[in-house]
Amino acid sequence: MNRTKLYSAVAAGLLVSTGYSAQSQAQSCVLEVAKGATIVGATNEDFLVIEQGCQIRAEGTAEQPINFTADKAVTGEVENNERGLWGGLVINGFAPINDCPEGVAGGTAECTKEGEANSGLFGGDDPADNSGILKYVVVSYAGSNVDPENQLNGIAFQGVGSGTEVDYVQVHNNLDDGIEFFGGTVSASHVVLTGNADDSLDWTDGWQGSIQYLYMEQKDSGDNLIEADNREGDENAEPRSLPDITNMSAYGLGGENGLRFRRGTGIHLTNSFVVDSGTCLRIGGESRNLLGTDLTIGGTSFGCAETHRDDDDGAVEAYLDTAEEVSQTGGQVNPVTPSGDFESAPFIGAFGGDDWTAGWTVAGSVSNGGGDLPSTGCPAGTTEGGDINGTPSCILPQSITSDLTLSSGNFYVLDGKVVVGGDNADSATLTVNAGVTIVGDDAEDFLVISRGSQIVANGTANAPITLTGLADVDGTGVSDATRGLWGGLVINGNAPINDCPEGAVGGTDECTKEGEANSGLFGGSDASDSSGSLKYVVVKYAGSNVDPENQLNGIAFQGVGSGTMVDYVQVHNNLDDGIEFFGGTVSAKHLVLTGNADDSLDWTDGWQGNIQYLVINQAADSADNGIEADNREGDENAMPRSAPMIANMSIVGNPGERGVRFRRGTGIRMYNTYITDNATCIDVDGDTSNGLLGTEILFDGVSFNCPEVVDGDNPELQSYLDSLGNVSQTGGSVMPVDLAGMGDFETVDFIGAADPANDWTAGWAFGDIDLGSPDFPAEPAGCPDGITEGDDINGTPSCLLPQSIIADMQLTMGNYYVLDGKVTVGGDNTDSATLTIDAGVTIVGDDAEDFLVISRGSRIVANGTATAPVTLTGLADVDGSGVAPVTRGLWGGLVINGNAPINDCPEGAQGGTVECTKEGEANSGLFGGADAADSSGSLNYVVVKYAGSNVDPENQLNGIAFQGVGSGTMVDFIQVHNNLDDGIEFFGGTVDAKHVVLSGNADDSLDWTDGWQGRLQYVHIVQADDSADNGIEADNREGDENAEPRSNPTIANMSIMGNSGERGIRLRRGTGADLYNVMVSGNATCIDVDGDTSIGLIGMDINIESASFGCPEVVDGDNADLQIYLDGAVNVTQDGSIPTAATLPSDGFFESSDVVGSDFDSWKGSWVFGL
Repeated sequence: MNRTKLYSAVAAGLLVSTGYSAQSQAQSCVLEVAKGATIVGATNEDFLVIEQGCQIRAEGTAEQPINFTADKAVTGEVENNERGLWGGLVINGFAPINDCPEGVAGGTAECTKEGEANSGLFGGDDPADNSGILKYVVVSYAGSNVDPENQLNGIAFQGVGSGTEVDYVQVHNNLDDGIEFFGGTVSASHVVLTGNADDSLDWTDGWQGSIQYLYMEQKDSGDNLIEADNREGDENAEPRSLPDITNMSAYGLGGENGLRFRRGTGIHLTNSFVVDSGTCLRIGGESRNLLGTDLTIGGTSFGCAETHRDDDDGAVEAYLDTAEEVSQTGGQVNPVTPSGDFESAPFIGAFGGDDWTAGWTVAGSVSNGGGDLPSTGCPAGTTEGGDINGTPSCILPQSITSDLTLSSGNFYVLDGKVVVGGDNADSATLTVNAGVTIVGDDAEDFLVISRGSQIVANGTANAPITLTGLADVDGTGVSDATRGLWGGLVINGNAPINDCPEGAVGGTDECTKEGEANSGLFGGSDASDSSGSLKYVVVKYAGSNVDPENQLNGIAFQGVGSGTMVDYVQVHNNLDDGIEFFGGTVSAKHLVLTGNADDSLDWTDGWQGNIQYLVINQAADSADNGIEADNREGDENAMPRSAPMIANMSIVGNPGERGVRFRRGTGIRMYNTYITDNATCIDVDGDTSNGLLGTEILFDGVSFNCPEVVDGDNPELQSYLDSLGNVSQTGGSVMPVDLAGMGDFETVDFIGAADPANDWTAGWAFGDIDLGSPDFPAEPAGCPDGITEGDDINGTPSCLLPQSIIADMQLTMGNYYVLDGKVTVGGDNTDSATLTIDAGVTIVGDDAEDFLVISRGSRIVANGTATAPVTLTGLADVDGSGVAPVTRGLWGGLVINGNAPINDCPEGAQGGTVECTKEGEANSGLFGGADAADSSGSLNYVVVKYAGSNVDPENQLNGIAFQGVGSGTMVDFIQVHNNLDDGIEFFGGTVDAKHVVLSGNADDSLDWTDGWQGRLQYVHIVQADDSADNGIEADNREGDENAEPRSNPTIANMSIMGNSGERGIRLRRGTGADLYNVMVSGNATCIDVDGDTSIGLIGMDINIESASFGCPEVVDGDNADLQIYLDGAVNVTQDGSIPTAATLPSDGFFESSDVVGSDFDSWKGSWVFGL
């Protein structure tokens, strides 16, 4: 493909065109025009044609547009009203047209036409044809009238296809039309047509493209703003001209037509206005028959001396009378939804407050850049006020009991408390159009939306809705410390709250409350209640402190329901809190809270919504907490409890204040958050809230960066934070949490409110906003101290773990950590150490002798996350060798030894005492003791794969062996996959676990012995098809079946998906077990209770409630006692049907569940392997 490049740096930036210049199809060329280039012509015979099959690639920028102009313009000799100094630009394409040679059907390859002024052939059957790109291109002082039928427009798009990109294009002072489309399918946006002598925009021959953001201004000469045909001589020719145009601003000339649609053209016109023309609209010929079908108008205001012309039968007027949001008198209208595929731009006209013409168009050519529909007075129901700084104002009534729309062009003034609707009576909707500003002048001016009414305030990024003080707009001025110029915005809803009149129950219709500062009743039982929508809304300089108990926040959401949409909202410089939620269920995204004098964000009264993407910049001159949050003062356990989720928050704090303060019984789940620059980062205040740590107060993916992290002396909070693997107390890096399945959160890969590459505050939010994006220090290169560097594994560095670790060690991301033989952490209750494993770390072994042992008195802290689990696996799994579905035994496994009671003792020792200890299998260390609450650390989001070793029948390595491990050890979200022996085995101890996945293990999936007395909830077992024994095999003690302490765990919410040749559950050798909400299916037999001792425990220490058994044989063998028990057990089915779930023990461990089985789909997440 031949390419001609025009560079602004060559020949002073000029390319001089002399005569007709064409890029021909035969050359199959691309004409590339560099940004900032200028192409000039000297006579009306100088014009540029891009032939079919060729392209022009003219991509300028706002700072360096590409200019096609006359030489007089370059030399500075051009007059303001000059036109026709050169020809113009013609682009020919292969897209469909409808003006064909005789006998040829429109839209076919044979349907072609010769362009005017001998400008080349165009037309064809390729609607997606690509003739290149015009972006930031200005065509000025062109045009030629060879004769009435041969004219050159500024730009003629002749059969140009939709693959062509046209954006930010101006035609100024053309002698004929500005732009004309001759058929084709090309679309355009950001089009400026100024000062053109004939029609500003013209189309014919079946054009079916679209335009969004069209500005037209006639100057000293012009005909129609738009003159449009389908086809002269055959008005119903196909394809019919049928463009979509939205967001048009059209300023005409008196005595001329605004829009002239004729000769069978259709159009869908929306969100536009036409002013100043002699006649706004003229529809003739076959086009009149398309009214309401292929010719539609909506969201459009016509403000001309005469609205329509040549409408003798009244059809046009009648259509406009019924059209959606059309004014024939230049009145304010609301935007409608366009029919085409457009950007969301819910405003009237081309701008919405954003002057996108600035900087690149011909200087002085655009008189109304950024302009809205000119004001035609105040909406019905409001009162005209005086101008404010040159803009008309309308005074809002203090009671609004019918729907009211505030359209652009005026300021709207609050005079005292303005209330929309009565309390669930006389309900009304206040619609606030994009770009509107509402003002108040003192602390008594505030806006209240009553229960049952709505506010629909949907601004745009280019035209936010603003509520502010009068001094901000009247020229008086404001300062960085200005606050309290007016009251604020209050929205009341019918959603649940927990602060009720005496005798009422929280969350019911009777539980209501009067808002502060006499702002109305709120509360109810409708969690999904809708109070409307706030989108791209900025509240500035508000707030009122009537007294310590009566304050007005920037926005108070009082009992507001989840049906309310809140997105892209800012509160700036409020005198009290920025936003406060008083109960309710409303959620929000993209919140900006800056410069507020009290707390930036506050909640109380049982708020249960969510926030994602929250920026808080605390004021330097006056601020309290970034967040202050309560459940309820005076009744800290009131229900419904405040328990929001907040993800992707950044707090840039005040160095004298706290970041977040949670008190009075509130819960909070906080993810992907960065808090910096406060004196202290976090305070959890009071016994009630401290009691929720780890249950209803949760942190994951949080980095605290303050001189003191914890406010005051709070050992419970400090201990909880210390236990979290994905929380940094030094401002260090943390892993983003996978938010999938958490409400309507979006999953992101960054910490803080915004990805620095995508500043969602830009353009609409006020002030210099610090996004608070953390600049985490890079992880140190190389291996941690005490570890030897190994060879790279598949391109990743490796570190060889020492076989004895007797000092604390942390394994950080970026390396593989290699087991070389048995690696032991600590001595037996001596030289104790903690092995900390960061989220996302992988530990590998290469043979069955490579295994990891945590000794008594030492700890493992392996806290992965749902998106970055800690993994222990075989070398072949990571080095590229590969594994198979049946791979097992690549390395040994994980052994944890503790000091908790066991029952298999040396001769003469008593079970559960310090003397009762035992050596673990495969020489894995001593375990057992008398400390039931012993802690061996934590496993959280840990996956163990391809492990296991069968040294001999009595010496085996399980995936994880918990040997005498105590209840102080935290185990949650763990998986053992494809182990050569058992998946998990508990050898005595008291440790509990939740969210356990056991898949593909070759022996028993779950095993226990030696007096284990822990608890499990949410266990999901998938037995291997190729090799498996029991789903569960469980003993008390071999050789002494009544040894104490007796194995007697409690298990709830378990699913076993079995091997068709094996048992589901086998209880033997004196074990007890309490099983609730259990489902067993796919095994040959579901359950076996084996031996007289265990059979004797049925109904006493062996209890089953709410179980679904779905196996060919439920009971293994001839066990009449077990069969009789099952036949009489509560909610036990033996046909695979699902019974009613059991009520679980209220012991602080078990979560309430109405599911029989593991409920796996609700918690499995992406961390689980292979399922």
